[in-house]
Amino acid sequence: MKKRYLPLILLPLLLKAATVDEVVNQTLENNYSLKALENSIEISKQQISLATKWENPILTIGANDLQLNDISARDKEPMQAQFIGITQAFPTNGKLELKEKIAKDDYSISKYQLDEKRLELKSNIYEYIYKIKLLEERLFLYEEFKSNVKDIENLLKNFYKYSKASQEQIITTQILYEELNLKAQQLKTFLDTSYLKLEELTYKKFDTFEIDTNLKNIKLEKDISSHPKILSFDTQTKKFTTQSKLENAKKISDIKVNLSYFQRDDKYEDYLNFSLAFPLPIYGKENIEVTKAKFKSAQAQNQLEDLKFKFKNQIEVLQKSIDDSITTYNIIEKSILPKYESLQKILESNNSYSNNKKIDTNTLIKNQNEIIKYKLKAIDEKDKYFTSLAKSYYFTRIEK
Repeated sequence: MKKRYLPLILLPLLLKAATVDEVVNQTLENNYSLKALENSIEISKQQISLATKWENPILTIGANDLQLNDISARDKEPMQAQFIGITQAFPTNGKLELKEKIAKDDYSISKYQLDEKRLELKSNIYEYIYKIKLLEERLFLYEEFKSNVKDIENLLKNFYKYSKASQEQIITTQILYEELNLKAQQLKTFLDTSYLKLEELTYKKFDTFEIDTNLKNIKLEKDISSHPKILSFDTQTKKFTTQSKLENAKKISDIKVNLSYFQRDDKYEDYLNFSLAFPLPIYGKENIEVTKAKFKSAQAQNQLEDLKFKFKNQIEVLQKSIDDSITTYNIIEKSILPKYESLQKILESNNSYSNNKKIDTNTLIKNQNEIIKYKLKAIDEKDKYFTSLAKSYYFTRIEK
């Protein structure tokens, strides 16, 4: 192995490499979006207690029949009195219990939303880290390709002294080297950008990662019943059903009871005033609200079934992509590349000092380009594999 590659190989050993699990755990602990969702969970939790609370009583204090010519005079007629009263609304027909159930459903939904956000964040982190590692592998390959092309250039320069190579062949090799150098520079820029995007997700700067990029056969679990988004939609359906029951219960209105004490002049007896008040459901508003809630429940149920289908389909697509990547990668690595590498050795052997013929640079460079192409295709398949794997962390569990 040439000395120029040693720094790239030793870099992970010299720096403290973070494992993906460490990155994920640190991010889940420190992410502000997740903290905001945790706050919303606490708000929903308080709403459960609030849902069962009665309305505060209303205290009324006043005086009636005030005489405009003498406001302080309170003995002019029997109806003059000072009064204090209290009004309390009494819930009926089990509405508080239904409100509590709705609040509990909202609380569960907020927890599922947090769990879903955690899965989404985990999936995104895995995807960025895999892409970063594969970009580094691509960059290492380009450095290797550049070295190989530089060796061919040096070989041609030596052959040129013996009239076995031409200036055109040397320049062609130099152009290939610069093209590789340009692509390597573009990769470095993309790599730096990917690190910055990962930093945006994790709030932390990383230098390297401890992660295995070897392809393994994996099985994606097809059971989606415990996925937080599925559970969230399922709970929403139940919530709207309860909402429909609540709107129906509102047909029997809450009753407001008022009790007031009236104090009159000593010439007259004091007295109490008692009254009941409740709205009459005669315009059909409650029926409309019941119908709306039923439609919302049906809408949520249809969305749930659609979501289940899409989840199952997406898991199958990801599994197919993973399996296909493994097959294609193995064909490239075990069948195609070994043949091109063997051919390259034969071409280099034929284009030797002992051979009196001129160097066949076109064939030599063409074969080298094929090696470059298929090595990059192999990394493309790894990228396809790990992108699908990273996305699967959101949708389901992975059996290795």
